[in-house]
Amino acid sequence: MDLLFLHVPKFNNYYKPFGRFSFINLPPIGLLGLADFLRKNRYSTRIVHLGVEKHKYGEIDLDRIIMEHRPAMVGLGLHWHFQSFDVIETAKKIKQHHPDVAVVLGGFTASAFAEEILRQFDCIDFVIRGDAEVPLRDLMARYHSGESCDSVPNLAFREDGAIRMNPISYVGDQNILDSLCYTDFALMKDYRTFVDSFSRYVHLDMLSEKVQRLLMEQGKMFPVFLGRGCVYNCSFCGGAQSSQKNITTRQGVYLRPFESVLDSLRDLQRFGFDTTVLPLDPPPAPVREKFYLALFEAIKKEKISLTLEVERYHLPTREFLRKFHDLPGKNSWITLSPGSHKEEIRRKNGLNRYSNSELEECLKMMDEEGVNSLVYFWAGQPFETEKDLKEMGGYMRHLRNKFKRVRCRASMIEIEPASPMSSYPEHYGVMPQRRSFMDYYQYHGQAGRNPFLEMGYERVGCPSQTKTKTLFCRHLCTRFDRRWASPLVRKTLCNVAAGMWKSGMFGFLDRMGRAACHSRVPLAAPPTGETNRIPS
Repeated sequence: MDLLFLHVPKFNNYYKPFGRFSFINLPPIGLLGLADFLRKNRYSTRIVHLGVEKHKYGEIDLDRIIMEHRPAMVGLGLHWHFQSFDVIETAKKIKQHHPDVAVVLGGFTASAFAEEILRQFDCIDFVIRGDAEVPLRDLMARYHSGESCDSVPNLAFREDGAIRMNPISYVGDQNILDSLCYTDFALMKDYRTFVDSFSRYVHLDMLSEKVQRLLMEQGKMFPVFLGRGCVYNCSFCGGAQSSQKNITTRQGVYLRPFESVLDSLRDLQRFGFDTTVLPLDPPPAPVREKFYLALFEAIKKEKISLTLEVERYHLPTREFLRKFHDLPGKNSWITLSPGSHKEEIRRKNGLNRYSNSELEECLKMMDEEGVNSLVYFWAGQPFETEKDLKEMGGYMRHLRNKFKRVRCRASMIEIEPASPMSSYPEHYGVMPQRRSFMDYYQYHGQAGRNPFLEMGYERVGCPSQTKTKTLFCRHLCTRFDRRWASPLVRKTLCNVAAGMWKSGMFGFLDRMGRAACHSRVPLAAPPTGETNRIPS
């Protein structure tokens, strides 16, 4: 095989209500497209998900994986900083036993720290910065022929003991990106196990799939690739406009044609997913509305029954809501992310796209049109006070009481590489605890850290990281948030749940329930024909 892609989740995490879990189970949306691009250029390739390997075979046997595929090169995605430790450790193990196999990294985090990674870790041979289609194809050609890599765009590598940083001269263009398939899961080994057990953000080893999805309120989900780029500069986002410009040199937004998006939706339904996310709200407004309305009309015509989550950066129109309401999928919803209840905080953090009165008018319209909504808030933003965090919890309760179809959710921010807040901390009054790649690598190498409640920075004149965590648990956490539950009751429920997880009680009850169901239900006759046939 020419190139074997490995997706490496972050395996060692801890969150008090449900104990230990794996995180970053969804590969980057563009990974399947990248594999498809190599295949179209006559390079043999495959994707192996290490979480699936561990789940299906009981362990991650890298020697077996390498010997099974015999790749000339292994590609490791280091997109999210959470993967930093696990990805590097995987590369070390590959190089230790298979020194002749080249290792290439890609993704936003790898791109942001390419030079440091090559300097610190000799297990990494190449890093592709920014968009990777053409650079990876050219790297494969040079590597096979033994030619110098000095003309490969976007590539960082070693040559004669020195680190070379080729110019970032390739940005994915419309001709290439439009030609790719981002949903051919036949390129992924054991894709059926991925669809059934890993198509969500969190995986708990000790529970059955049915119970996990019930607890997490998640279906079999995979996002749709809508495009690349962003025109906004949210303070905490590693994919903000300034981040995109610094990492990929992209300055605008590429949007896929709605016909290609429709192809992806067909694929997702055919491969067994029941839920998807449209994660990009493309500007400007006329383009945005035309795109969505044409897509919704086609989804309805073809009776695609996926549950849809549509992320909107701007408030939807009534026509949008009516078309959305008529879609075949059940329990679909629209996600709005004001970020804070306070418009001044939103303005200072690049989030102020509508007022609270406009938000509430839109939620009223959603109630009238029968459309579900999820409204998202964040704790840990620069410039917020203790009073702001308490008031934000009150505003979430106000929205839930006032509107019948709204859900509210909050999470804490964790500092991201190349985000405006990370790149310009003094502008936001932030003191980062993680600046270099080694900071992220060492932090994520600590056993059982909590990626949901640790910010990685302090703020001037704002509650400390520890205080923010306490305020979040008391006022903003919605896991045990019920109208009748006081903060003390919610804390007690959280502690009881944590104790049950730690003692293994939830796993025991799950196994007992499955055994009881199995004893009552007669075994079905075995199906005829192929049982794991790849959809045509």
